[in-house]
Amino acid sequence: MSSMKYALALVIACFSMSALAQDEAETPASPEPRKIAVYVFGASESGVNKSFGNKLLAAITQSGKYAEIGDSEAFYRELSKSNEEGIAQITQTAKRYGADYACVVNMTEAFGAYSILARIIKTSDSQAIRTAQLDRSLKSLDDLARVSSELVSQLFRSQAQAPSPSAPSAAPAPAPASPAAAAGKECESELNINELISKIKSGFLPQLKDCSGTLAKDMALAMSPFGKKGAAPEPVSFMKECTIDGIKKRLPAGAEEYVKPVEKFLQNVMNAASAAGGSLDVKKLPGIIGGLNVNDLINELEAKAANDECVVDEPYEPEDEEEYDDEDDYDSGGKKDRRIVSLGIRTGFNFSHMYATYDYFYISGSGSYNSTPGFQAGLVLDIAPSSWFHIQPGVMYIQKGAEDNYGTVATLHNIEIPFLLSFKIYALRLNAGPYLGICLGGDYIECGDLDVGISTGIGFDIGMFYIGMFYDHGLTENASYINSVNSGYYMPMPIYYCNRTLGFNLGVNL
Repeated sequence: MSSMKYALALVIACFSMSALAQDEAETPASPEPRKIAVYVFGASESGVNKSFGNKLLAAITQSGKYAEIGDSEAFYRELSKSNEEGIAQITQTAKRYGADYACVVNMTEAFGAYSILARIIKTSDSQAIRTAQLDRSLKSLDDLARVSSELVSQLFRSQAQAPSPSAPSAAPAPAPASPAAAAGKECESELNINELISKIKSGFLPQLKDCSGTLAKDMALAMSPFGKKGAAPEPVSFMKECTIDGIKKRLPAGAEEYVKPVEKFLQNVMNAASAAGGSLDVKKLPGIIGGLNVNDLINELEAKAANDECVVDEPYEPEDEEEYDDEDDYDSGGKKDRRIVSLGIRTGFNFSHMYATYDYFYISGSGSYNSTPGFQAGLVLDIAPSSWFHIQPGVMYIQKGAEDNYGTVATLHNIEIPFLLSFKIYALRLNAGPYLGICLGGDYIECGDLDVGISTGIGFDIGMFYIGMFYDHGLTENASYINSVNSGYYMPMPIYYCNRTLGFNLGVNL
């Protein structure tokens, strides 16, 4: 009986050892953590970028699910040395250093705080699989550590929800669905992210340039002798309203949320162009706009769309959206508005006098006759090879002349053909060039030879209207007679004269 007990105990022991061995064989080994590289850029101080990157890497790897790449210092140095801030290049560099994922963080400074946009990107296909965004003040290392924890919480939610590193294509798990998403978010209409990006990308810079040009025109006009006191707009408010209104007109209905990143980006532009005391320096705007890079804005739009159930990712073909260059050639809708050739009507008044030498009997001398008012009207052909350089030939009827000491007003009726070079700076025009005058007849004076001279002037284009002033300086000496009236007798006096004319004109650009 005891032998049977021993035999039974031996069988049970062998069975238990076999089962234990089987359990150990079926228990998987601890999976290897996935490799991740962290790169932070955008802060004005490189030390902030590096410190924040170290804090973020420590927070991500704390759970043991992810591990630092083999040589993260070399990875960081390579990107910092090349000043590379392109997402694709950062991802490919991380892949070369053995990373399965890249955590790319873009920091933008505004109003003493930072706007922080973070992405988790799979290096195998460069796909951004998770994004997070924070606006925080960073004034100490404790702030960096706190914000790092917040970002990790947003990107990975909790380590319990983080992906299993054993899966070859493991990725950070998506955030738990929000109550609105769990209940099924109702969308009034679907938005195509490719359409939004296309319209904002093609319209933002032209709209910004157009508003900047309009602002410069209004301010120049307000400071001119023809402007009204206090008529100049408040620059920052005008730029915001003008730019955002133009963008809204381009976007489809229901895209209001996607205007907010544009407003934020525009505020950064205004900050960059601010003068001492916080006011907008309009002179800085053209340079800042010319060197503007909208990639950060586009990245933020894409990140926002990634978490929006009402946004689809479908092909989009732009409809009649023209490419733009660096010239200020756009209307409020972002379309090209500059015509190469246009016609203008000019009219106005002027004051002229003659600088003359004379020889009358035994009296001779030189000097200026008194000035006299006159009238002018004509056409100007505007040829614009570029937005800032114009050629303006024209044909004008203009009255020139003088008044002698006896009160006789001598008037010349001229056809004048100017050939002006016009340099346009926003609303302002600076004009200069030669002119040719042909005399049609005179009152109390005989026509001389051709009048050749130099014309200079300044003007303002205000919408389709033009207002300006000019000065004609005659170069040729014309021989003629002024029939002065003295005690009821006409007394012809030979003179050699040159015209001098100061005029003001108004016009319409057709």
